[in-house]
Amino acid sequence: MTPDPATDNPACLYPELGRNETLQSILQTAVRQAGYGLDVLPERAPGWWRCGARADGDSRTTTALLGIAERAFIVNFREHGVMMAEGTTTSLDAVVSAIGAWQSGATLARLKSACPFVDHSPLAETHERGDAVEAQWTSYRHTSARHVDRELIEAAYAQPQLRALFPFHSHRTLNFSRCTGFPYTHDIPVITPANGSYRVTWWHTRSPHGPADIGEADTPDDAVALVIALLPHNCGPAVAGTADDLDNSDST
Repeated sequence: MTPDPATDNPACLYPELGRNETLQSILQTAVRQAGYGLDVLPERAPGWWRCGARADGDSRTTTALLGIAERAFIVNFREHGVMMAEGTTTSLDAVVSAIGAWQSGATLARLKSACPFVDHSPLAETHERGDAVEAQWTSYRHTSARHVDRELIEAAYAQPQLRALFPFHSHRTLNFSRCTGFPYTHDIPVITPANGSYRVTWWHTRSPHGPADIGEADTPDDAVALVIALLPHNCGPAVAGTADDLDNSDST
């Protein structure tokens, strides 16, 4: 049976919680005492009401969770829908410093310098620099992963309209997003290699655009041509952010 994170944490691991405190309440007090004017909110998942918390900003979020088997504050740092860094520490003060630094706009390098328990990946650095799209394409063009069809990748990359979008794979299906953060957009046809041919469909089983099936192509170039013919109007380069951000931008 999976432990209930809300009730099974040994009290001796987190004396800060006392009998009735939550991670959200102790972090809220601690960040204010540290001089950060931040609001700390409960974690959204109901089962984590006592041992999860988050601090939200315009584009950044820091989440913290309590470990179950041993004392550990597990902290994640996101920006524009991208996991930028993460770390685990036993120190509540270190968590407060990390929340304050990230939510105040620290770069990845500054965050790591101030909070050594935090690590980030080279991919996160590409998002910070603003060249995540090209980095993602480069990764796919050089991968040896069996689920990636290299000929299809090259055919898509050869087309400037698709090369400007953010590519990602779902199983063996090649997808294109108008944003670089999750959730991605799903208003562009996707391509799935299948038995020597290429199936082009909308992402959902049925979509506002019509039936899911668009067509089947014998070559990667022909499959890519089908996608380009159905790109959304004014489909420009992928931007930092999420599909929700784009939806909100379109409605204003």
